[in-house]
Amino acid sequence: MELRRWTRAIRSVAAVLAAVVIGYLGRGGQADEFLLPDAEGRWSVPSVLVVGRVPANQGTVEIRGAGVLSFDPAGVRTLRPDLFAEGHFSVFDVLVVLAELGHLDLEYAWDEASATHGIVSLNGLSGWWYDARYEGGQFERTVVRMDHYPVKDGMSIRVYLEQPDRLAAIRRSFREEVERRNANGGRVILPEVTLHGPRWTLVAYDVIVEPTGTRSDVLRPEVVTVLDVLLALGRDGVLSSLKLVWHDRLDDADHVDSFMVHALQGGGYETSATKGCMFAHQAGSRGLEGFIVPHSHESSHVHLSADLHALVSPEYVRWTWLCP
Repeated sequence: MELRRWTRAIRSVAAVLAAVVIGYLGRGGQADEFLLPDAEGRWSVPSVLVVGRVPANQGTVEIRGAGVLSFDPAGVRTLRPDLFAEGHFSVFDVLVVLAELGHLDLEYAWDEASATHGIVSLNGLSGWWYDARYEGGQFERTVVRMDHYPVKDGMSIRVYLEQPDRLAAIRRSFREEVERRNANGGRVILPEVTLHGPRWTLVAYDVIVEPTGTRSDVLRPEVVTVLDVLLALGRDGVLSSLKLVWHDRLDDADHVDSFMVHALQGGGYETSATKGCMFAHQAGSRGLEGFIVPHSHESSHVHLSADLHALVSPEYVRWTWLCP
């Protein structure tokens, strides 16, 4: 256990130092900006250039009916080592460690048909779901698998009894994703990808998405993310250029550590970030559309970023240009 703690501590210090260096260079030059394709025509970002800080500060979870519980990131291990790199973990992992410490009565199980862990019962009740908020953002009605959602310092988590019809729709969408991936031989093939610009719309169909390992500091290199969808559009010729900017912080939020899309070109259209405007993404299925609150500019200021949003095989991915 002591060796494990020392290993995490060393990784945490290294991550912080790397993020500080990257942020410093970016403010002095362009080290935090990546224009794709690169000089060799590649649609990829060297993962060695970016490092997300390992969670180190005490966090809290609000369990409706049980109060607010604290957890120490050093004591959390992930149940998804197939997804997360050493030192990183999900919202679900936090619940598990709280149960192991005796703060919760939690029964959970792995559902192969949905490719995720699910809560069977919590404190004797079933039907739980969660919302999450990163520092600098607002709570969003998430439909992301609980064991996929990465934890960062400054994050707020709340767990509550969900409306049965919404929870059923979420679980159904997870099963459909697994069925779609299996039907495609394990490949992630998106039936539809849509980009909504300021005054234009660009649509691509049957997009084959391969993992690029851009965020192998947090996720395993073989994990497909929403950012990989944009890189796939570039390799397919749908996009002609893409500018990604690494943010270690954003305004008052000091633990962002993510890429954001600042500009793109494709289909004769061009959009560049202006003050207050941004691209936000959404991934899901049509069966969920009545249960998803679309991103607003305010709620999406800091949210689950595309480079950390792991995909199984959703029915669609949409990018929308938002301004105040």
